[in-house]
Amino acid sequence: MSTSPRLFSTLALSLSLGLGLMASAAQAGDDANKPSKSFRAGMDISEQADLKDIGLPAYPGARMHRDKKDDKKEDKGNATIGFSFGPFGMKLVVSKFASNDELEQVSRYYREALSNYGTVLDCSPGSPEAVAAQARKSRKEKDPNGCGDVSGDRDERVYKVGTEKNFRLVSLKPVGREVQFQLMRLELKGL
Repeated sequence: MSTSPRLFSTLALSLSLGLGLMASAAQAGDDANKPSKSFRAGMDISEQADLKDIGLPAYPGARMHRDKKDDKKEDKGNATIGFSFGPFGMKLVVSKFASNDELEQVSRYYREALSNYGTVLDCSPGSPEAVAAQARKSRKEKDPNGCGDVSGDRDERVYKVGTEKNFRLVSLKPVGREVQFQLMRLELKGL
């Protein structure tokens, strides 16, 4: 399951911007003759994720899933990453699960759960929204729904709801006799 390369560029940009702003704030604070200005910055990286932060329920009977990175390591299956730099900020929350239920059953459950937040886009590879988004992207036009930044395998289902800077995404993929899926929420502030 893949997420947007732009997401990781946004994270890198946010981190760079924040470190630069923190450095300037520290430099400004060194000069006692200048009026003091306050600036808040922070970073939070955790191997925990709360489904309340994602705003989606756990699928009934699903279990936490951890991808194997190699023979010795597994990822943790959950992550929360947050940065704040004055008026700028980003929060990404991801949680991974697996179920033995059919892909269509799990898919239907999450399309319904996502619909509480607005119109659900089917960004699955080959879907009309994904094809239209890719066409806009190739013409260098703005992609209002962000489907152009979602990628995945042909048999993967990807559903998204929200805006370019505040959205929820569910990615589901059949693997053997189970469905592995991740729930994600991204919020960008001031960017």
